[in-house]
Amino acid sequence: MHFLIPFSSLLAGLGALVSAAPNPTGALSLAQGKDPFTFDYTAPSANAKNWIGIYHITGGGPDQEKQVDPSLTWKYAPAQKGSIKIDVPFGGGKFKAYFLANDGYTWIANPIEISAPTISDGKQFKVLSWNLWHGGTKINGYHEKQIKFIKDQAVDVVGLQEATGDHAQRLANALGWNYHQNNGQNTAGIISRFPITKRHANLGARTAGVELAINSDKTKPFNFWSLHTTAYPYGPYEFCFESKTSAQVDQAEISSGRVSEIKAVIDGTKAQRESNAAFILVGDFNSPSHLDWTAANKHCDGKVGAYAWPVTKYATEQGGLTDTFRKIHPDPKATPGETWSPIVKTNSEAGSAGKKEPQDRIDFIFANAKLSAVDSQVKVVGMPSENYVNNEWTSDHASVITTFKTP
Repeated sequence: MHFLIPFSSLLAGLGALVSAAPNPTGALSLAQGKDPFTFDYTAPSANAKNWIGIYHITGGGPDQEKQVDPSLTWKYAPAQKGSIKIDVPFGGGKFKAYFLANDGYTWIANPIEISAPTISDGKQFKVLSWNLWHGGTKINGYHEKQIKFIKDQAVDVVGLQEATGDHAQRLANALGWNYHQNNGQNTAGIISRFPITKRHANLGARTAGVELAINSDKTKPFNFWSLHTTAYPYGPYEFCFESKTSAQVDQAEISSGRVSEIKAVIDGTKAQRESNAAFILVGDFNSPSHLDWTAANKHCDGKVGAYAWPVTKYATEQGGLTDTFRKIHPDPKATPGETWSPIVKTNSEAGSAGKKEPQDRIDFIFANAKLSAVDSQVKVVGMPSENYVNNEWTSDHASVITTFKTP
């Protein structure tokens, strides 16, 4: 990324504002017969601080000779005439290259459009559901750690929760991806290597939905939703700490708002789910799964057996969706897949402080029958600690990653 803007460049930028249009005299081209992202350039004179920056073609570049967003990747081009190789932005796609003067944003040459191959072989794609936990801001160095995790996992689409503010945009800009979060107060967001072809209206205050084109192929659209349901009252606490009956927990689930929230999304996407397009719903549901709480897999230290958690039950039975993790790992006792919580092991809330925190799978990736999951994993990195500020892992939830066959 490039942020340095010396005073001389600011003066040049002011001059550009009053000019009719950029009028560069240099040249920039993609070098032929050389490594990808190698550029031939010519400037009016040598300058150690001239530089070439790469931006996403969808925007963010200095089209008006002033900074909009940070560059995705960049390198100095100090000679009057030369060639340089710049790192290809993660994930591939379409980009715009700018040859800029003296650590600033005045054009030396007209920008050029360039493409880089995607990292996907086209046969599969990967989806990540990730509760960022206050955007990740509780962890030192959270931005770099989040970007590294996304890159290392080579995912294509990410459904975010606890992304309130500009966190979806922040991550997308750093990756050169597309993003959707139509309200900065909305906890749910989406970032995607694939183009966003449509932005859906929210189906509740804690949702985000888009239509995407798989591998930029508009003949293969799919609808993707991120949902973050309300947290309290939290069902496992009702069972494990307060010893409530199933009927009482039924009422608590309704009063929490989670049941109406899942109904709004499932009912509101009926046409999408039943169309010929693929459909994916991810999120932090703040509810365990009815597929996990079974007679053979008791919870609350063996005190509670089967319970039909209404949120996941509605998604699968009324929504016709498949829980991809449990599809790949059908035995909840052998592979519990707990996502809450890698760092919270002892409860600290009033009335239950000091008690063992219930560990549950409350983060999900659901898909309709148009998609076939080939792998699904619960993921963290490092060794998450309750003393979390220097954790490599930046959340209090584990993430979920599912790999799908491309339809």
